[in-house]
Amino acid sequence: MMADSSWTLARIWAALKKMWLVIGLATVLGAGIAFGISLSTTPTYLSRATLYFSIGHGNSGSDLNQGTTYAQNQMLSFAQLATSSRVLDPVIQKMGLDTTTTALARDIDIVTPNDTLILEVRATAASPDKAAALANAVAASLSTVVNDLSPSTSAGSPSISASLVDKAVPPEFQTTPNKPRDTILGALVGAVVGVVLSIVWSLFDSRIPSEAVLRGAVDAPTLGSVTRVPGAAGNVGLIVTRDPLGRTSEEFRRIRSALSYAAVNRRMRRILITSSSPGEGKSTFAANLALTLAALKSRVLLIDADLRRPRIADEFGIEGAIGLTTVLVGEVSFADAKLSRPGTTLDILPAGAVPPNPAELLTSDAMQALLEEASVDYDYVVLDAPPISSVADANLMSPLVDGAIVIVDAMKTHRSQLSAALQSFQAAGGRVIGLVLNRARRPRHTDVYYAEWAARNAKQ
Repeated sequence: MMADSSWTLARIWAALKKMWLVIGLATVLGAGIAFGISLSTTPTYLSRATLYFSIGHGNSGSDLNQGTTYAQNQMLSFAQLATSSRVLDPVIQKMGLDTTTTALARDIDIVTPNDTLILEVRATAASPDKAAALANAVAASLSTVVNDLSPSTSAGSPSISASLVDKAVPPEFQTTPNKPRDTILGALVGAVVGVVLSIVWSLFDSRIPSEAVLRGAVDAPTLGSVTRVPGAAGNVGLIVTRDPLGRTSEEFRRIRSALSYAAVNRRMRRILITSSSPGEGKSTFAANLALTLAALKSRVLLIDADLRRPRIADEFGIEGAIGLTTVLVGEVSFADAKLSRPGTTLDILPAGAVPPNPAELLTSDAMQALLEEASVDYDYVVLDAPPISSVADANLMSPLVDGAIVIVDAMKTHRSQLSAALQSFQAAGGRVIGLVLNRARRPRHTDVYYAEWAARNAKQ
């Protein structure tokens, strides 16, 4: 049964940590694109000229107050007048510009602070000098037009006049593009895109990267995990023999301990090792688990029951021509076919020659008799079986064993795939002892501990 797959903050954080490289690359790419666009964009400069509007009549305080109020009410009109053809046509003629009034108006911005008689002319151009000249020319033209259009007083002077307060000067720095700002914004946009892509990818990625996810993926106990071995792209071989003090060997000992707890209510003598699909490392796991069980001086028999793609003989580097198939057809006895692992209590029965009818041999009376005989002589009988979803062999063998350990590859097994395999195996009457997550991500903070521990014990 599939567990609840709702998103939590912990799951989102785990997805972001897993995809940190994608987020980092997206951030760098966003910053690079923004910086490139800034470099290719023609720079523009902004210069400002300030005008002050004053009233030309009134002697009493009341007259001055009314005149000021009137002038303030006209500031919006003056701002609109600044970008009209009446103001800009003289500017175009004076500066000899090859443009239109409409086009030039787009380069002019007028700012009028509230409740003031100040008007600021902002001009944008491709050079500092041109920006300053344009702002000053517009300010001068606007002053002339305001003086012409303003009603006259009784003395014949304009009732409202505009005078230049601050002359525009060439700016020292360009206004756009702002390379540092654009680069930072590009990096932020890239980071957001990276985060979104990571979450979306993780949402649709139904693989099982950790024990926590495995526990919530299906309704079956988890015995432990085996982390990825650095530098091992595929088969890691007999690592518990090659590196008995290493992290992986300790993980197999923990799985052995968990297996003993799983068998509290029922003796587990015959253990089937399988997986949902090929290539998940079940044969390598079976070999290392058998060695780990034998390390406690238990009598262990490892049988290669994958008669379609046998791997156990290759794992141990032994001859596999004589084995299970030759025993089942009566060509040799079990005692003659098994091979002992020197220095251990482990015996190995390779697959033998690949038969044309694997399923019939594995469910035969001879196979049942062999397992019953082995159960008397050995504490554990470990059988490496084919994947559940590939062929029916594992399901057919389920009545002959006490339970199965299902190997789950953290890098390739999907939840739906695992769920379907377990349902198929359990529907055939099989009992799942537990799941083992193979090739899990190695926690970085524990590497130093195991390296120092292994080095210290190696010197003793």
